[in-house]
Amino acid sequence: MTSRTMLSLGALMILAAVGPAGCVSEAPGPLAMNDQELEAWEIRLVEFRIDKNEAFMDSAQTALRVEDLPGFEGLNYYFPEKGLRYRLPLEPVTGGRTVELTKRKGNTVPYVLKGKVTFAHEGKNHTLSVLGPADPKDGDYLWLPFYDATSGEETYGGGRYLDLELAADGTVEVDFNFAYNPLCDYNPEKYNCTLPPAENRLPFAVRAGEKLFHAHE
Repeated sequence: MTSRTMLSLGALMILAAVGPAGCVSEAPGPLAMNDQELEAWEIRLVEFRIDKNEAFMDSAQTALRVEDLPGFEGLNYYFPEKGLRYRLPLEPVTGGRTVELTKRKGNTVPYVLKGKVTFAHEGKNHTLSVLGPADPKDGDYLWLPFYDATSGEETYGGGRYLDLELAADGTVEVDFNFAYNPLCDYNPEKYNCTLPPAENRLPFAVRAGEKLFHAHE
């Protein structure tokens, strides 16, 4: 085999790995759902929102300021958007790297980088960091804080959060319809919320999940 042939074969292998025009292969897109799955998903989303509204109406557990509770009729949400629901592999990060995140009032708090998720939206790949608590006493959970193009306009300026669960097959459901506001959006005097890491800023508008609390619009 000549050197030229070997170089040609090598180039073909690289092209096969990255796709046409030197582009990386597209990450998973929105989760496909049949009619039955779509109905079940919509019911789960509605129940999630009802439960949260009921909790906020309960003076014993509400995050609202006292003056906001009497006229509270419910949180603000976008209409369900099935195109912003994903099932993604959690790409593990070895070593348990600690990440210091800034809180709204300026102090920092440590988290452990648990992995990355990558998804496709409108033909482009986007990667977000998934975090977990640094202190074992805080439990063992997966957390995805993020900013997007609506932050500070239609949604809370300090970003929004998603809680994730790792499935047996190593995937997580990243459903932006379940994105919720930090407690600072409802009561900034009482709460000191953690801000998302800089790398978790999406360049597009995520019009799904919770909107800015109406009392602060």
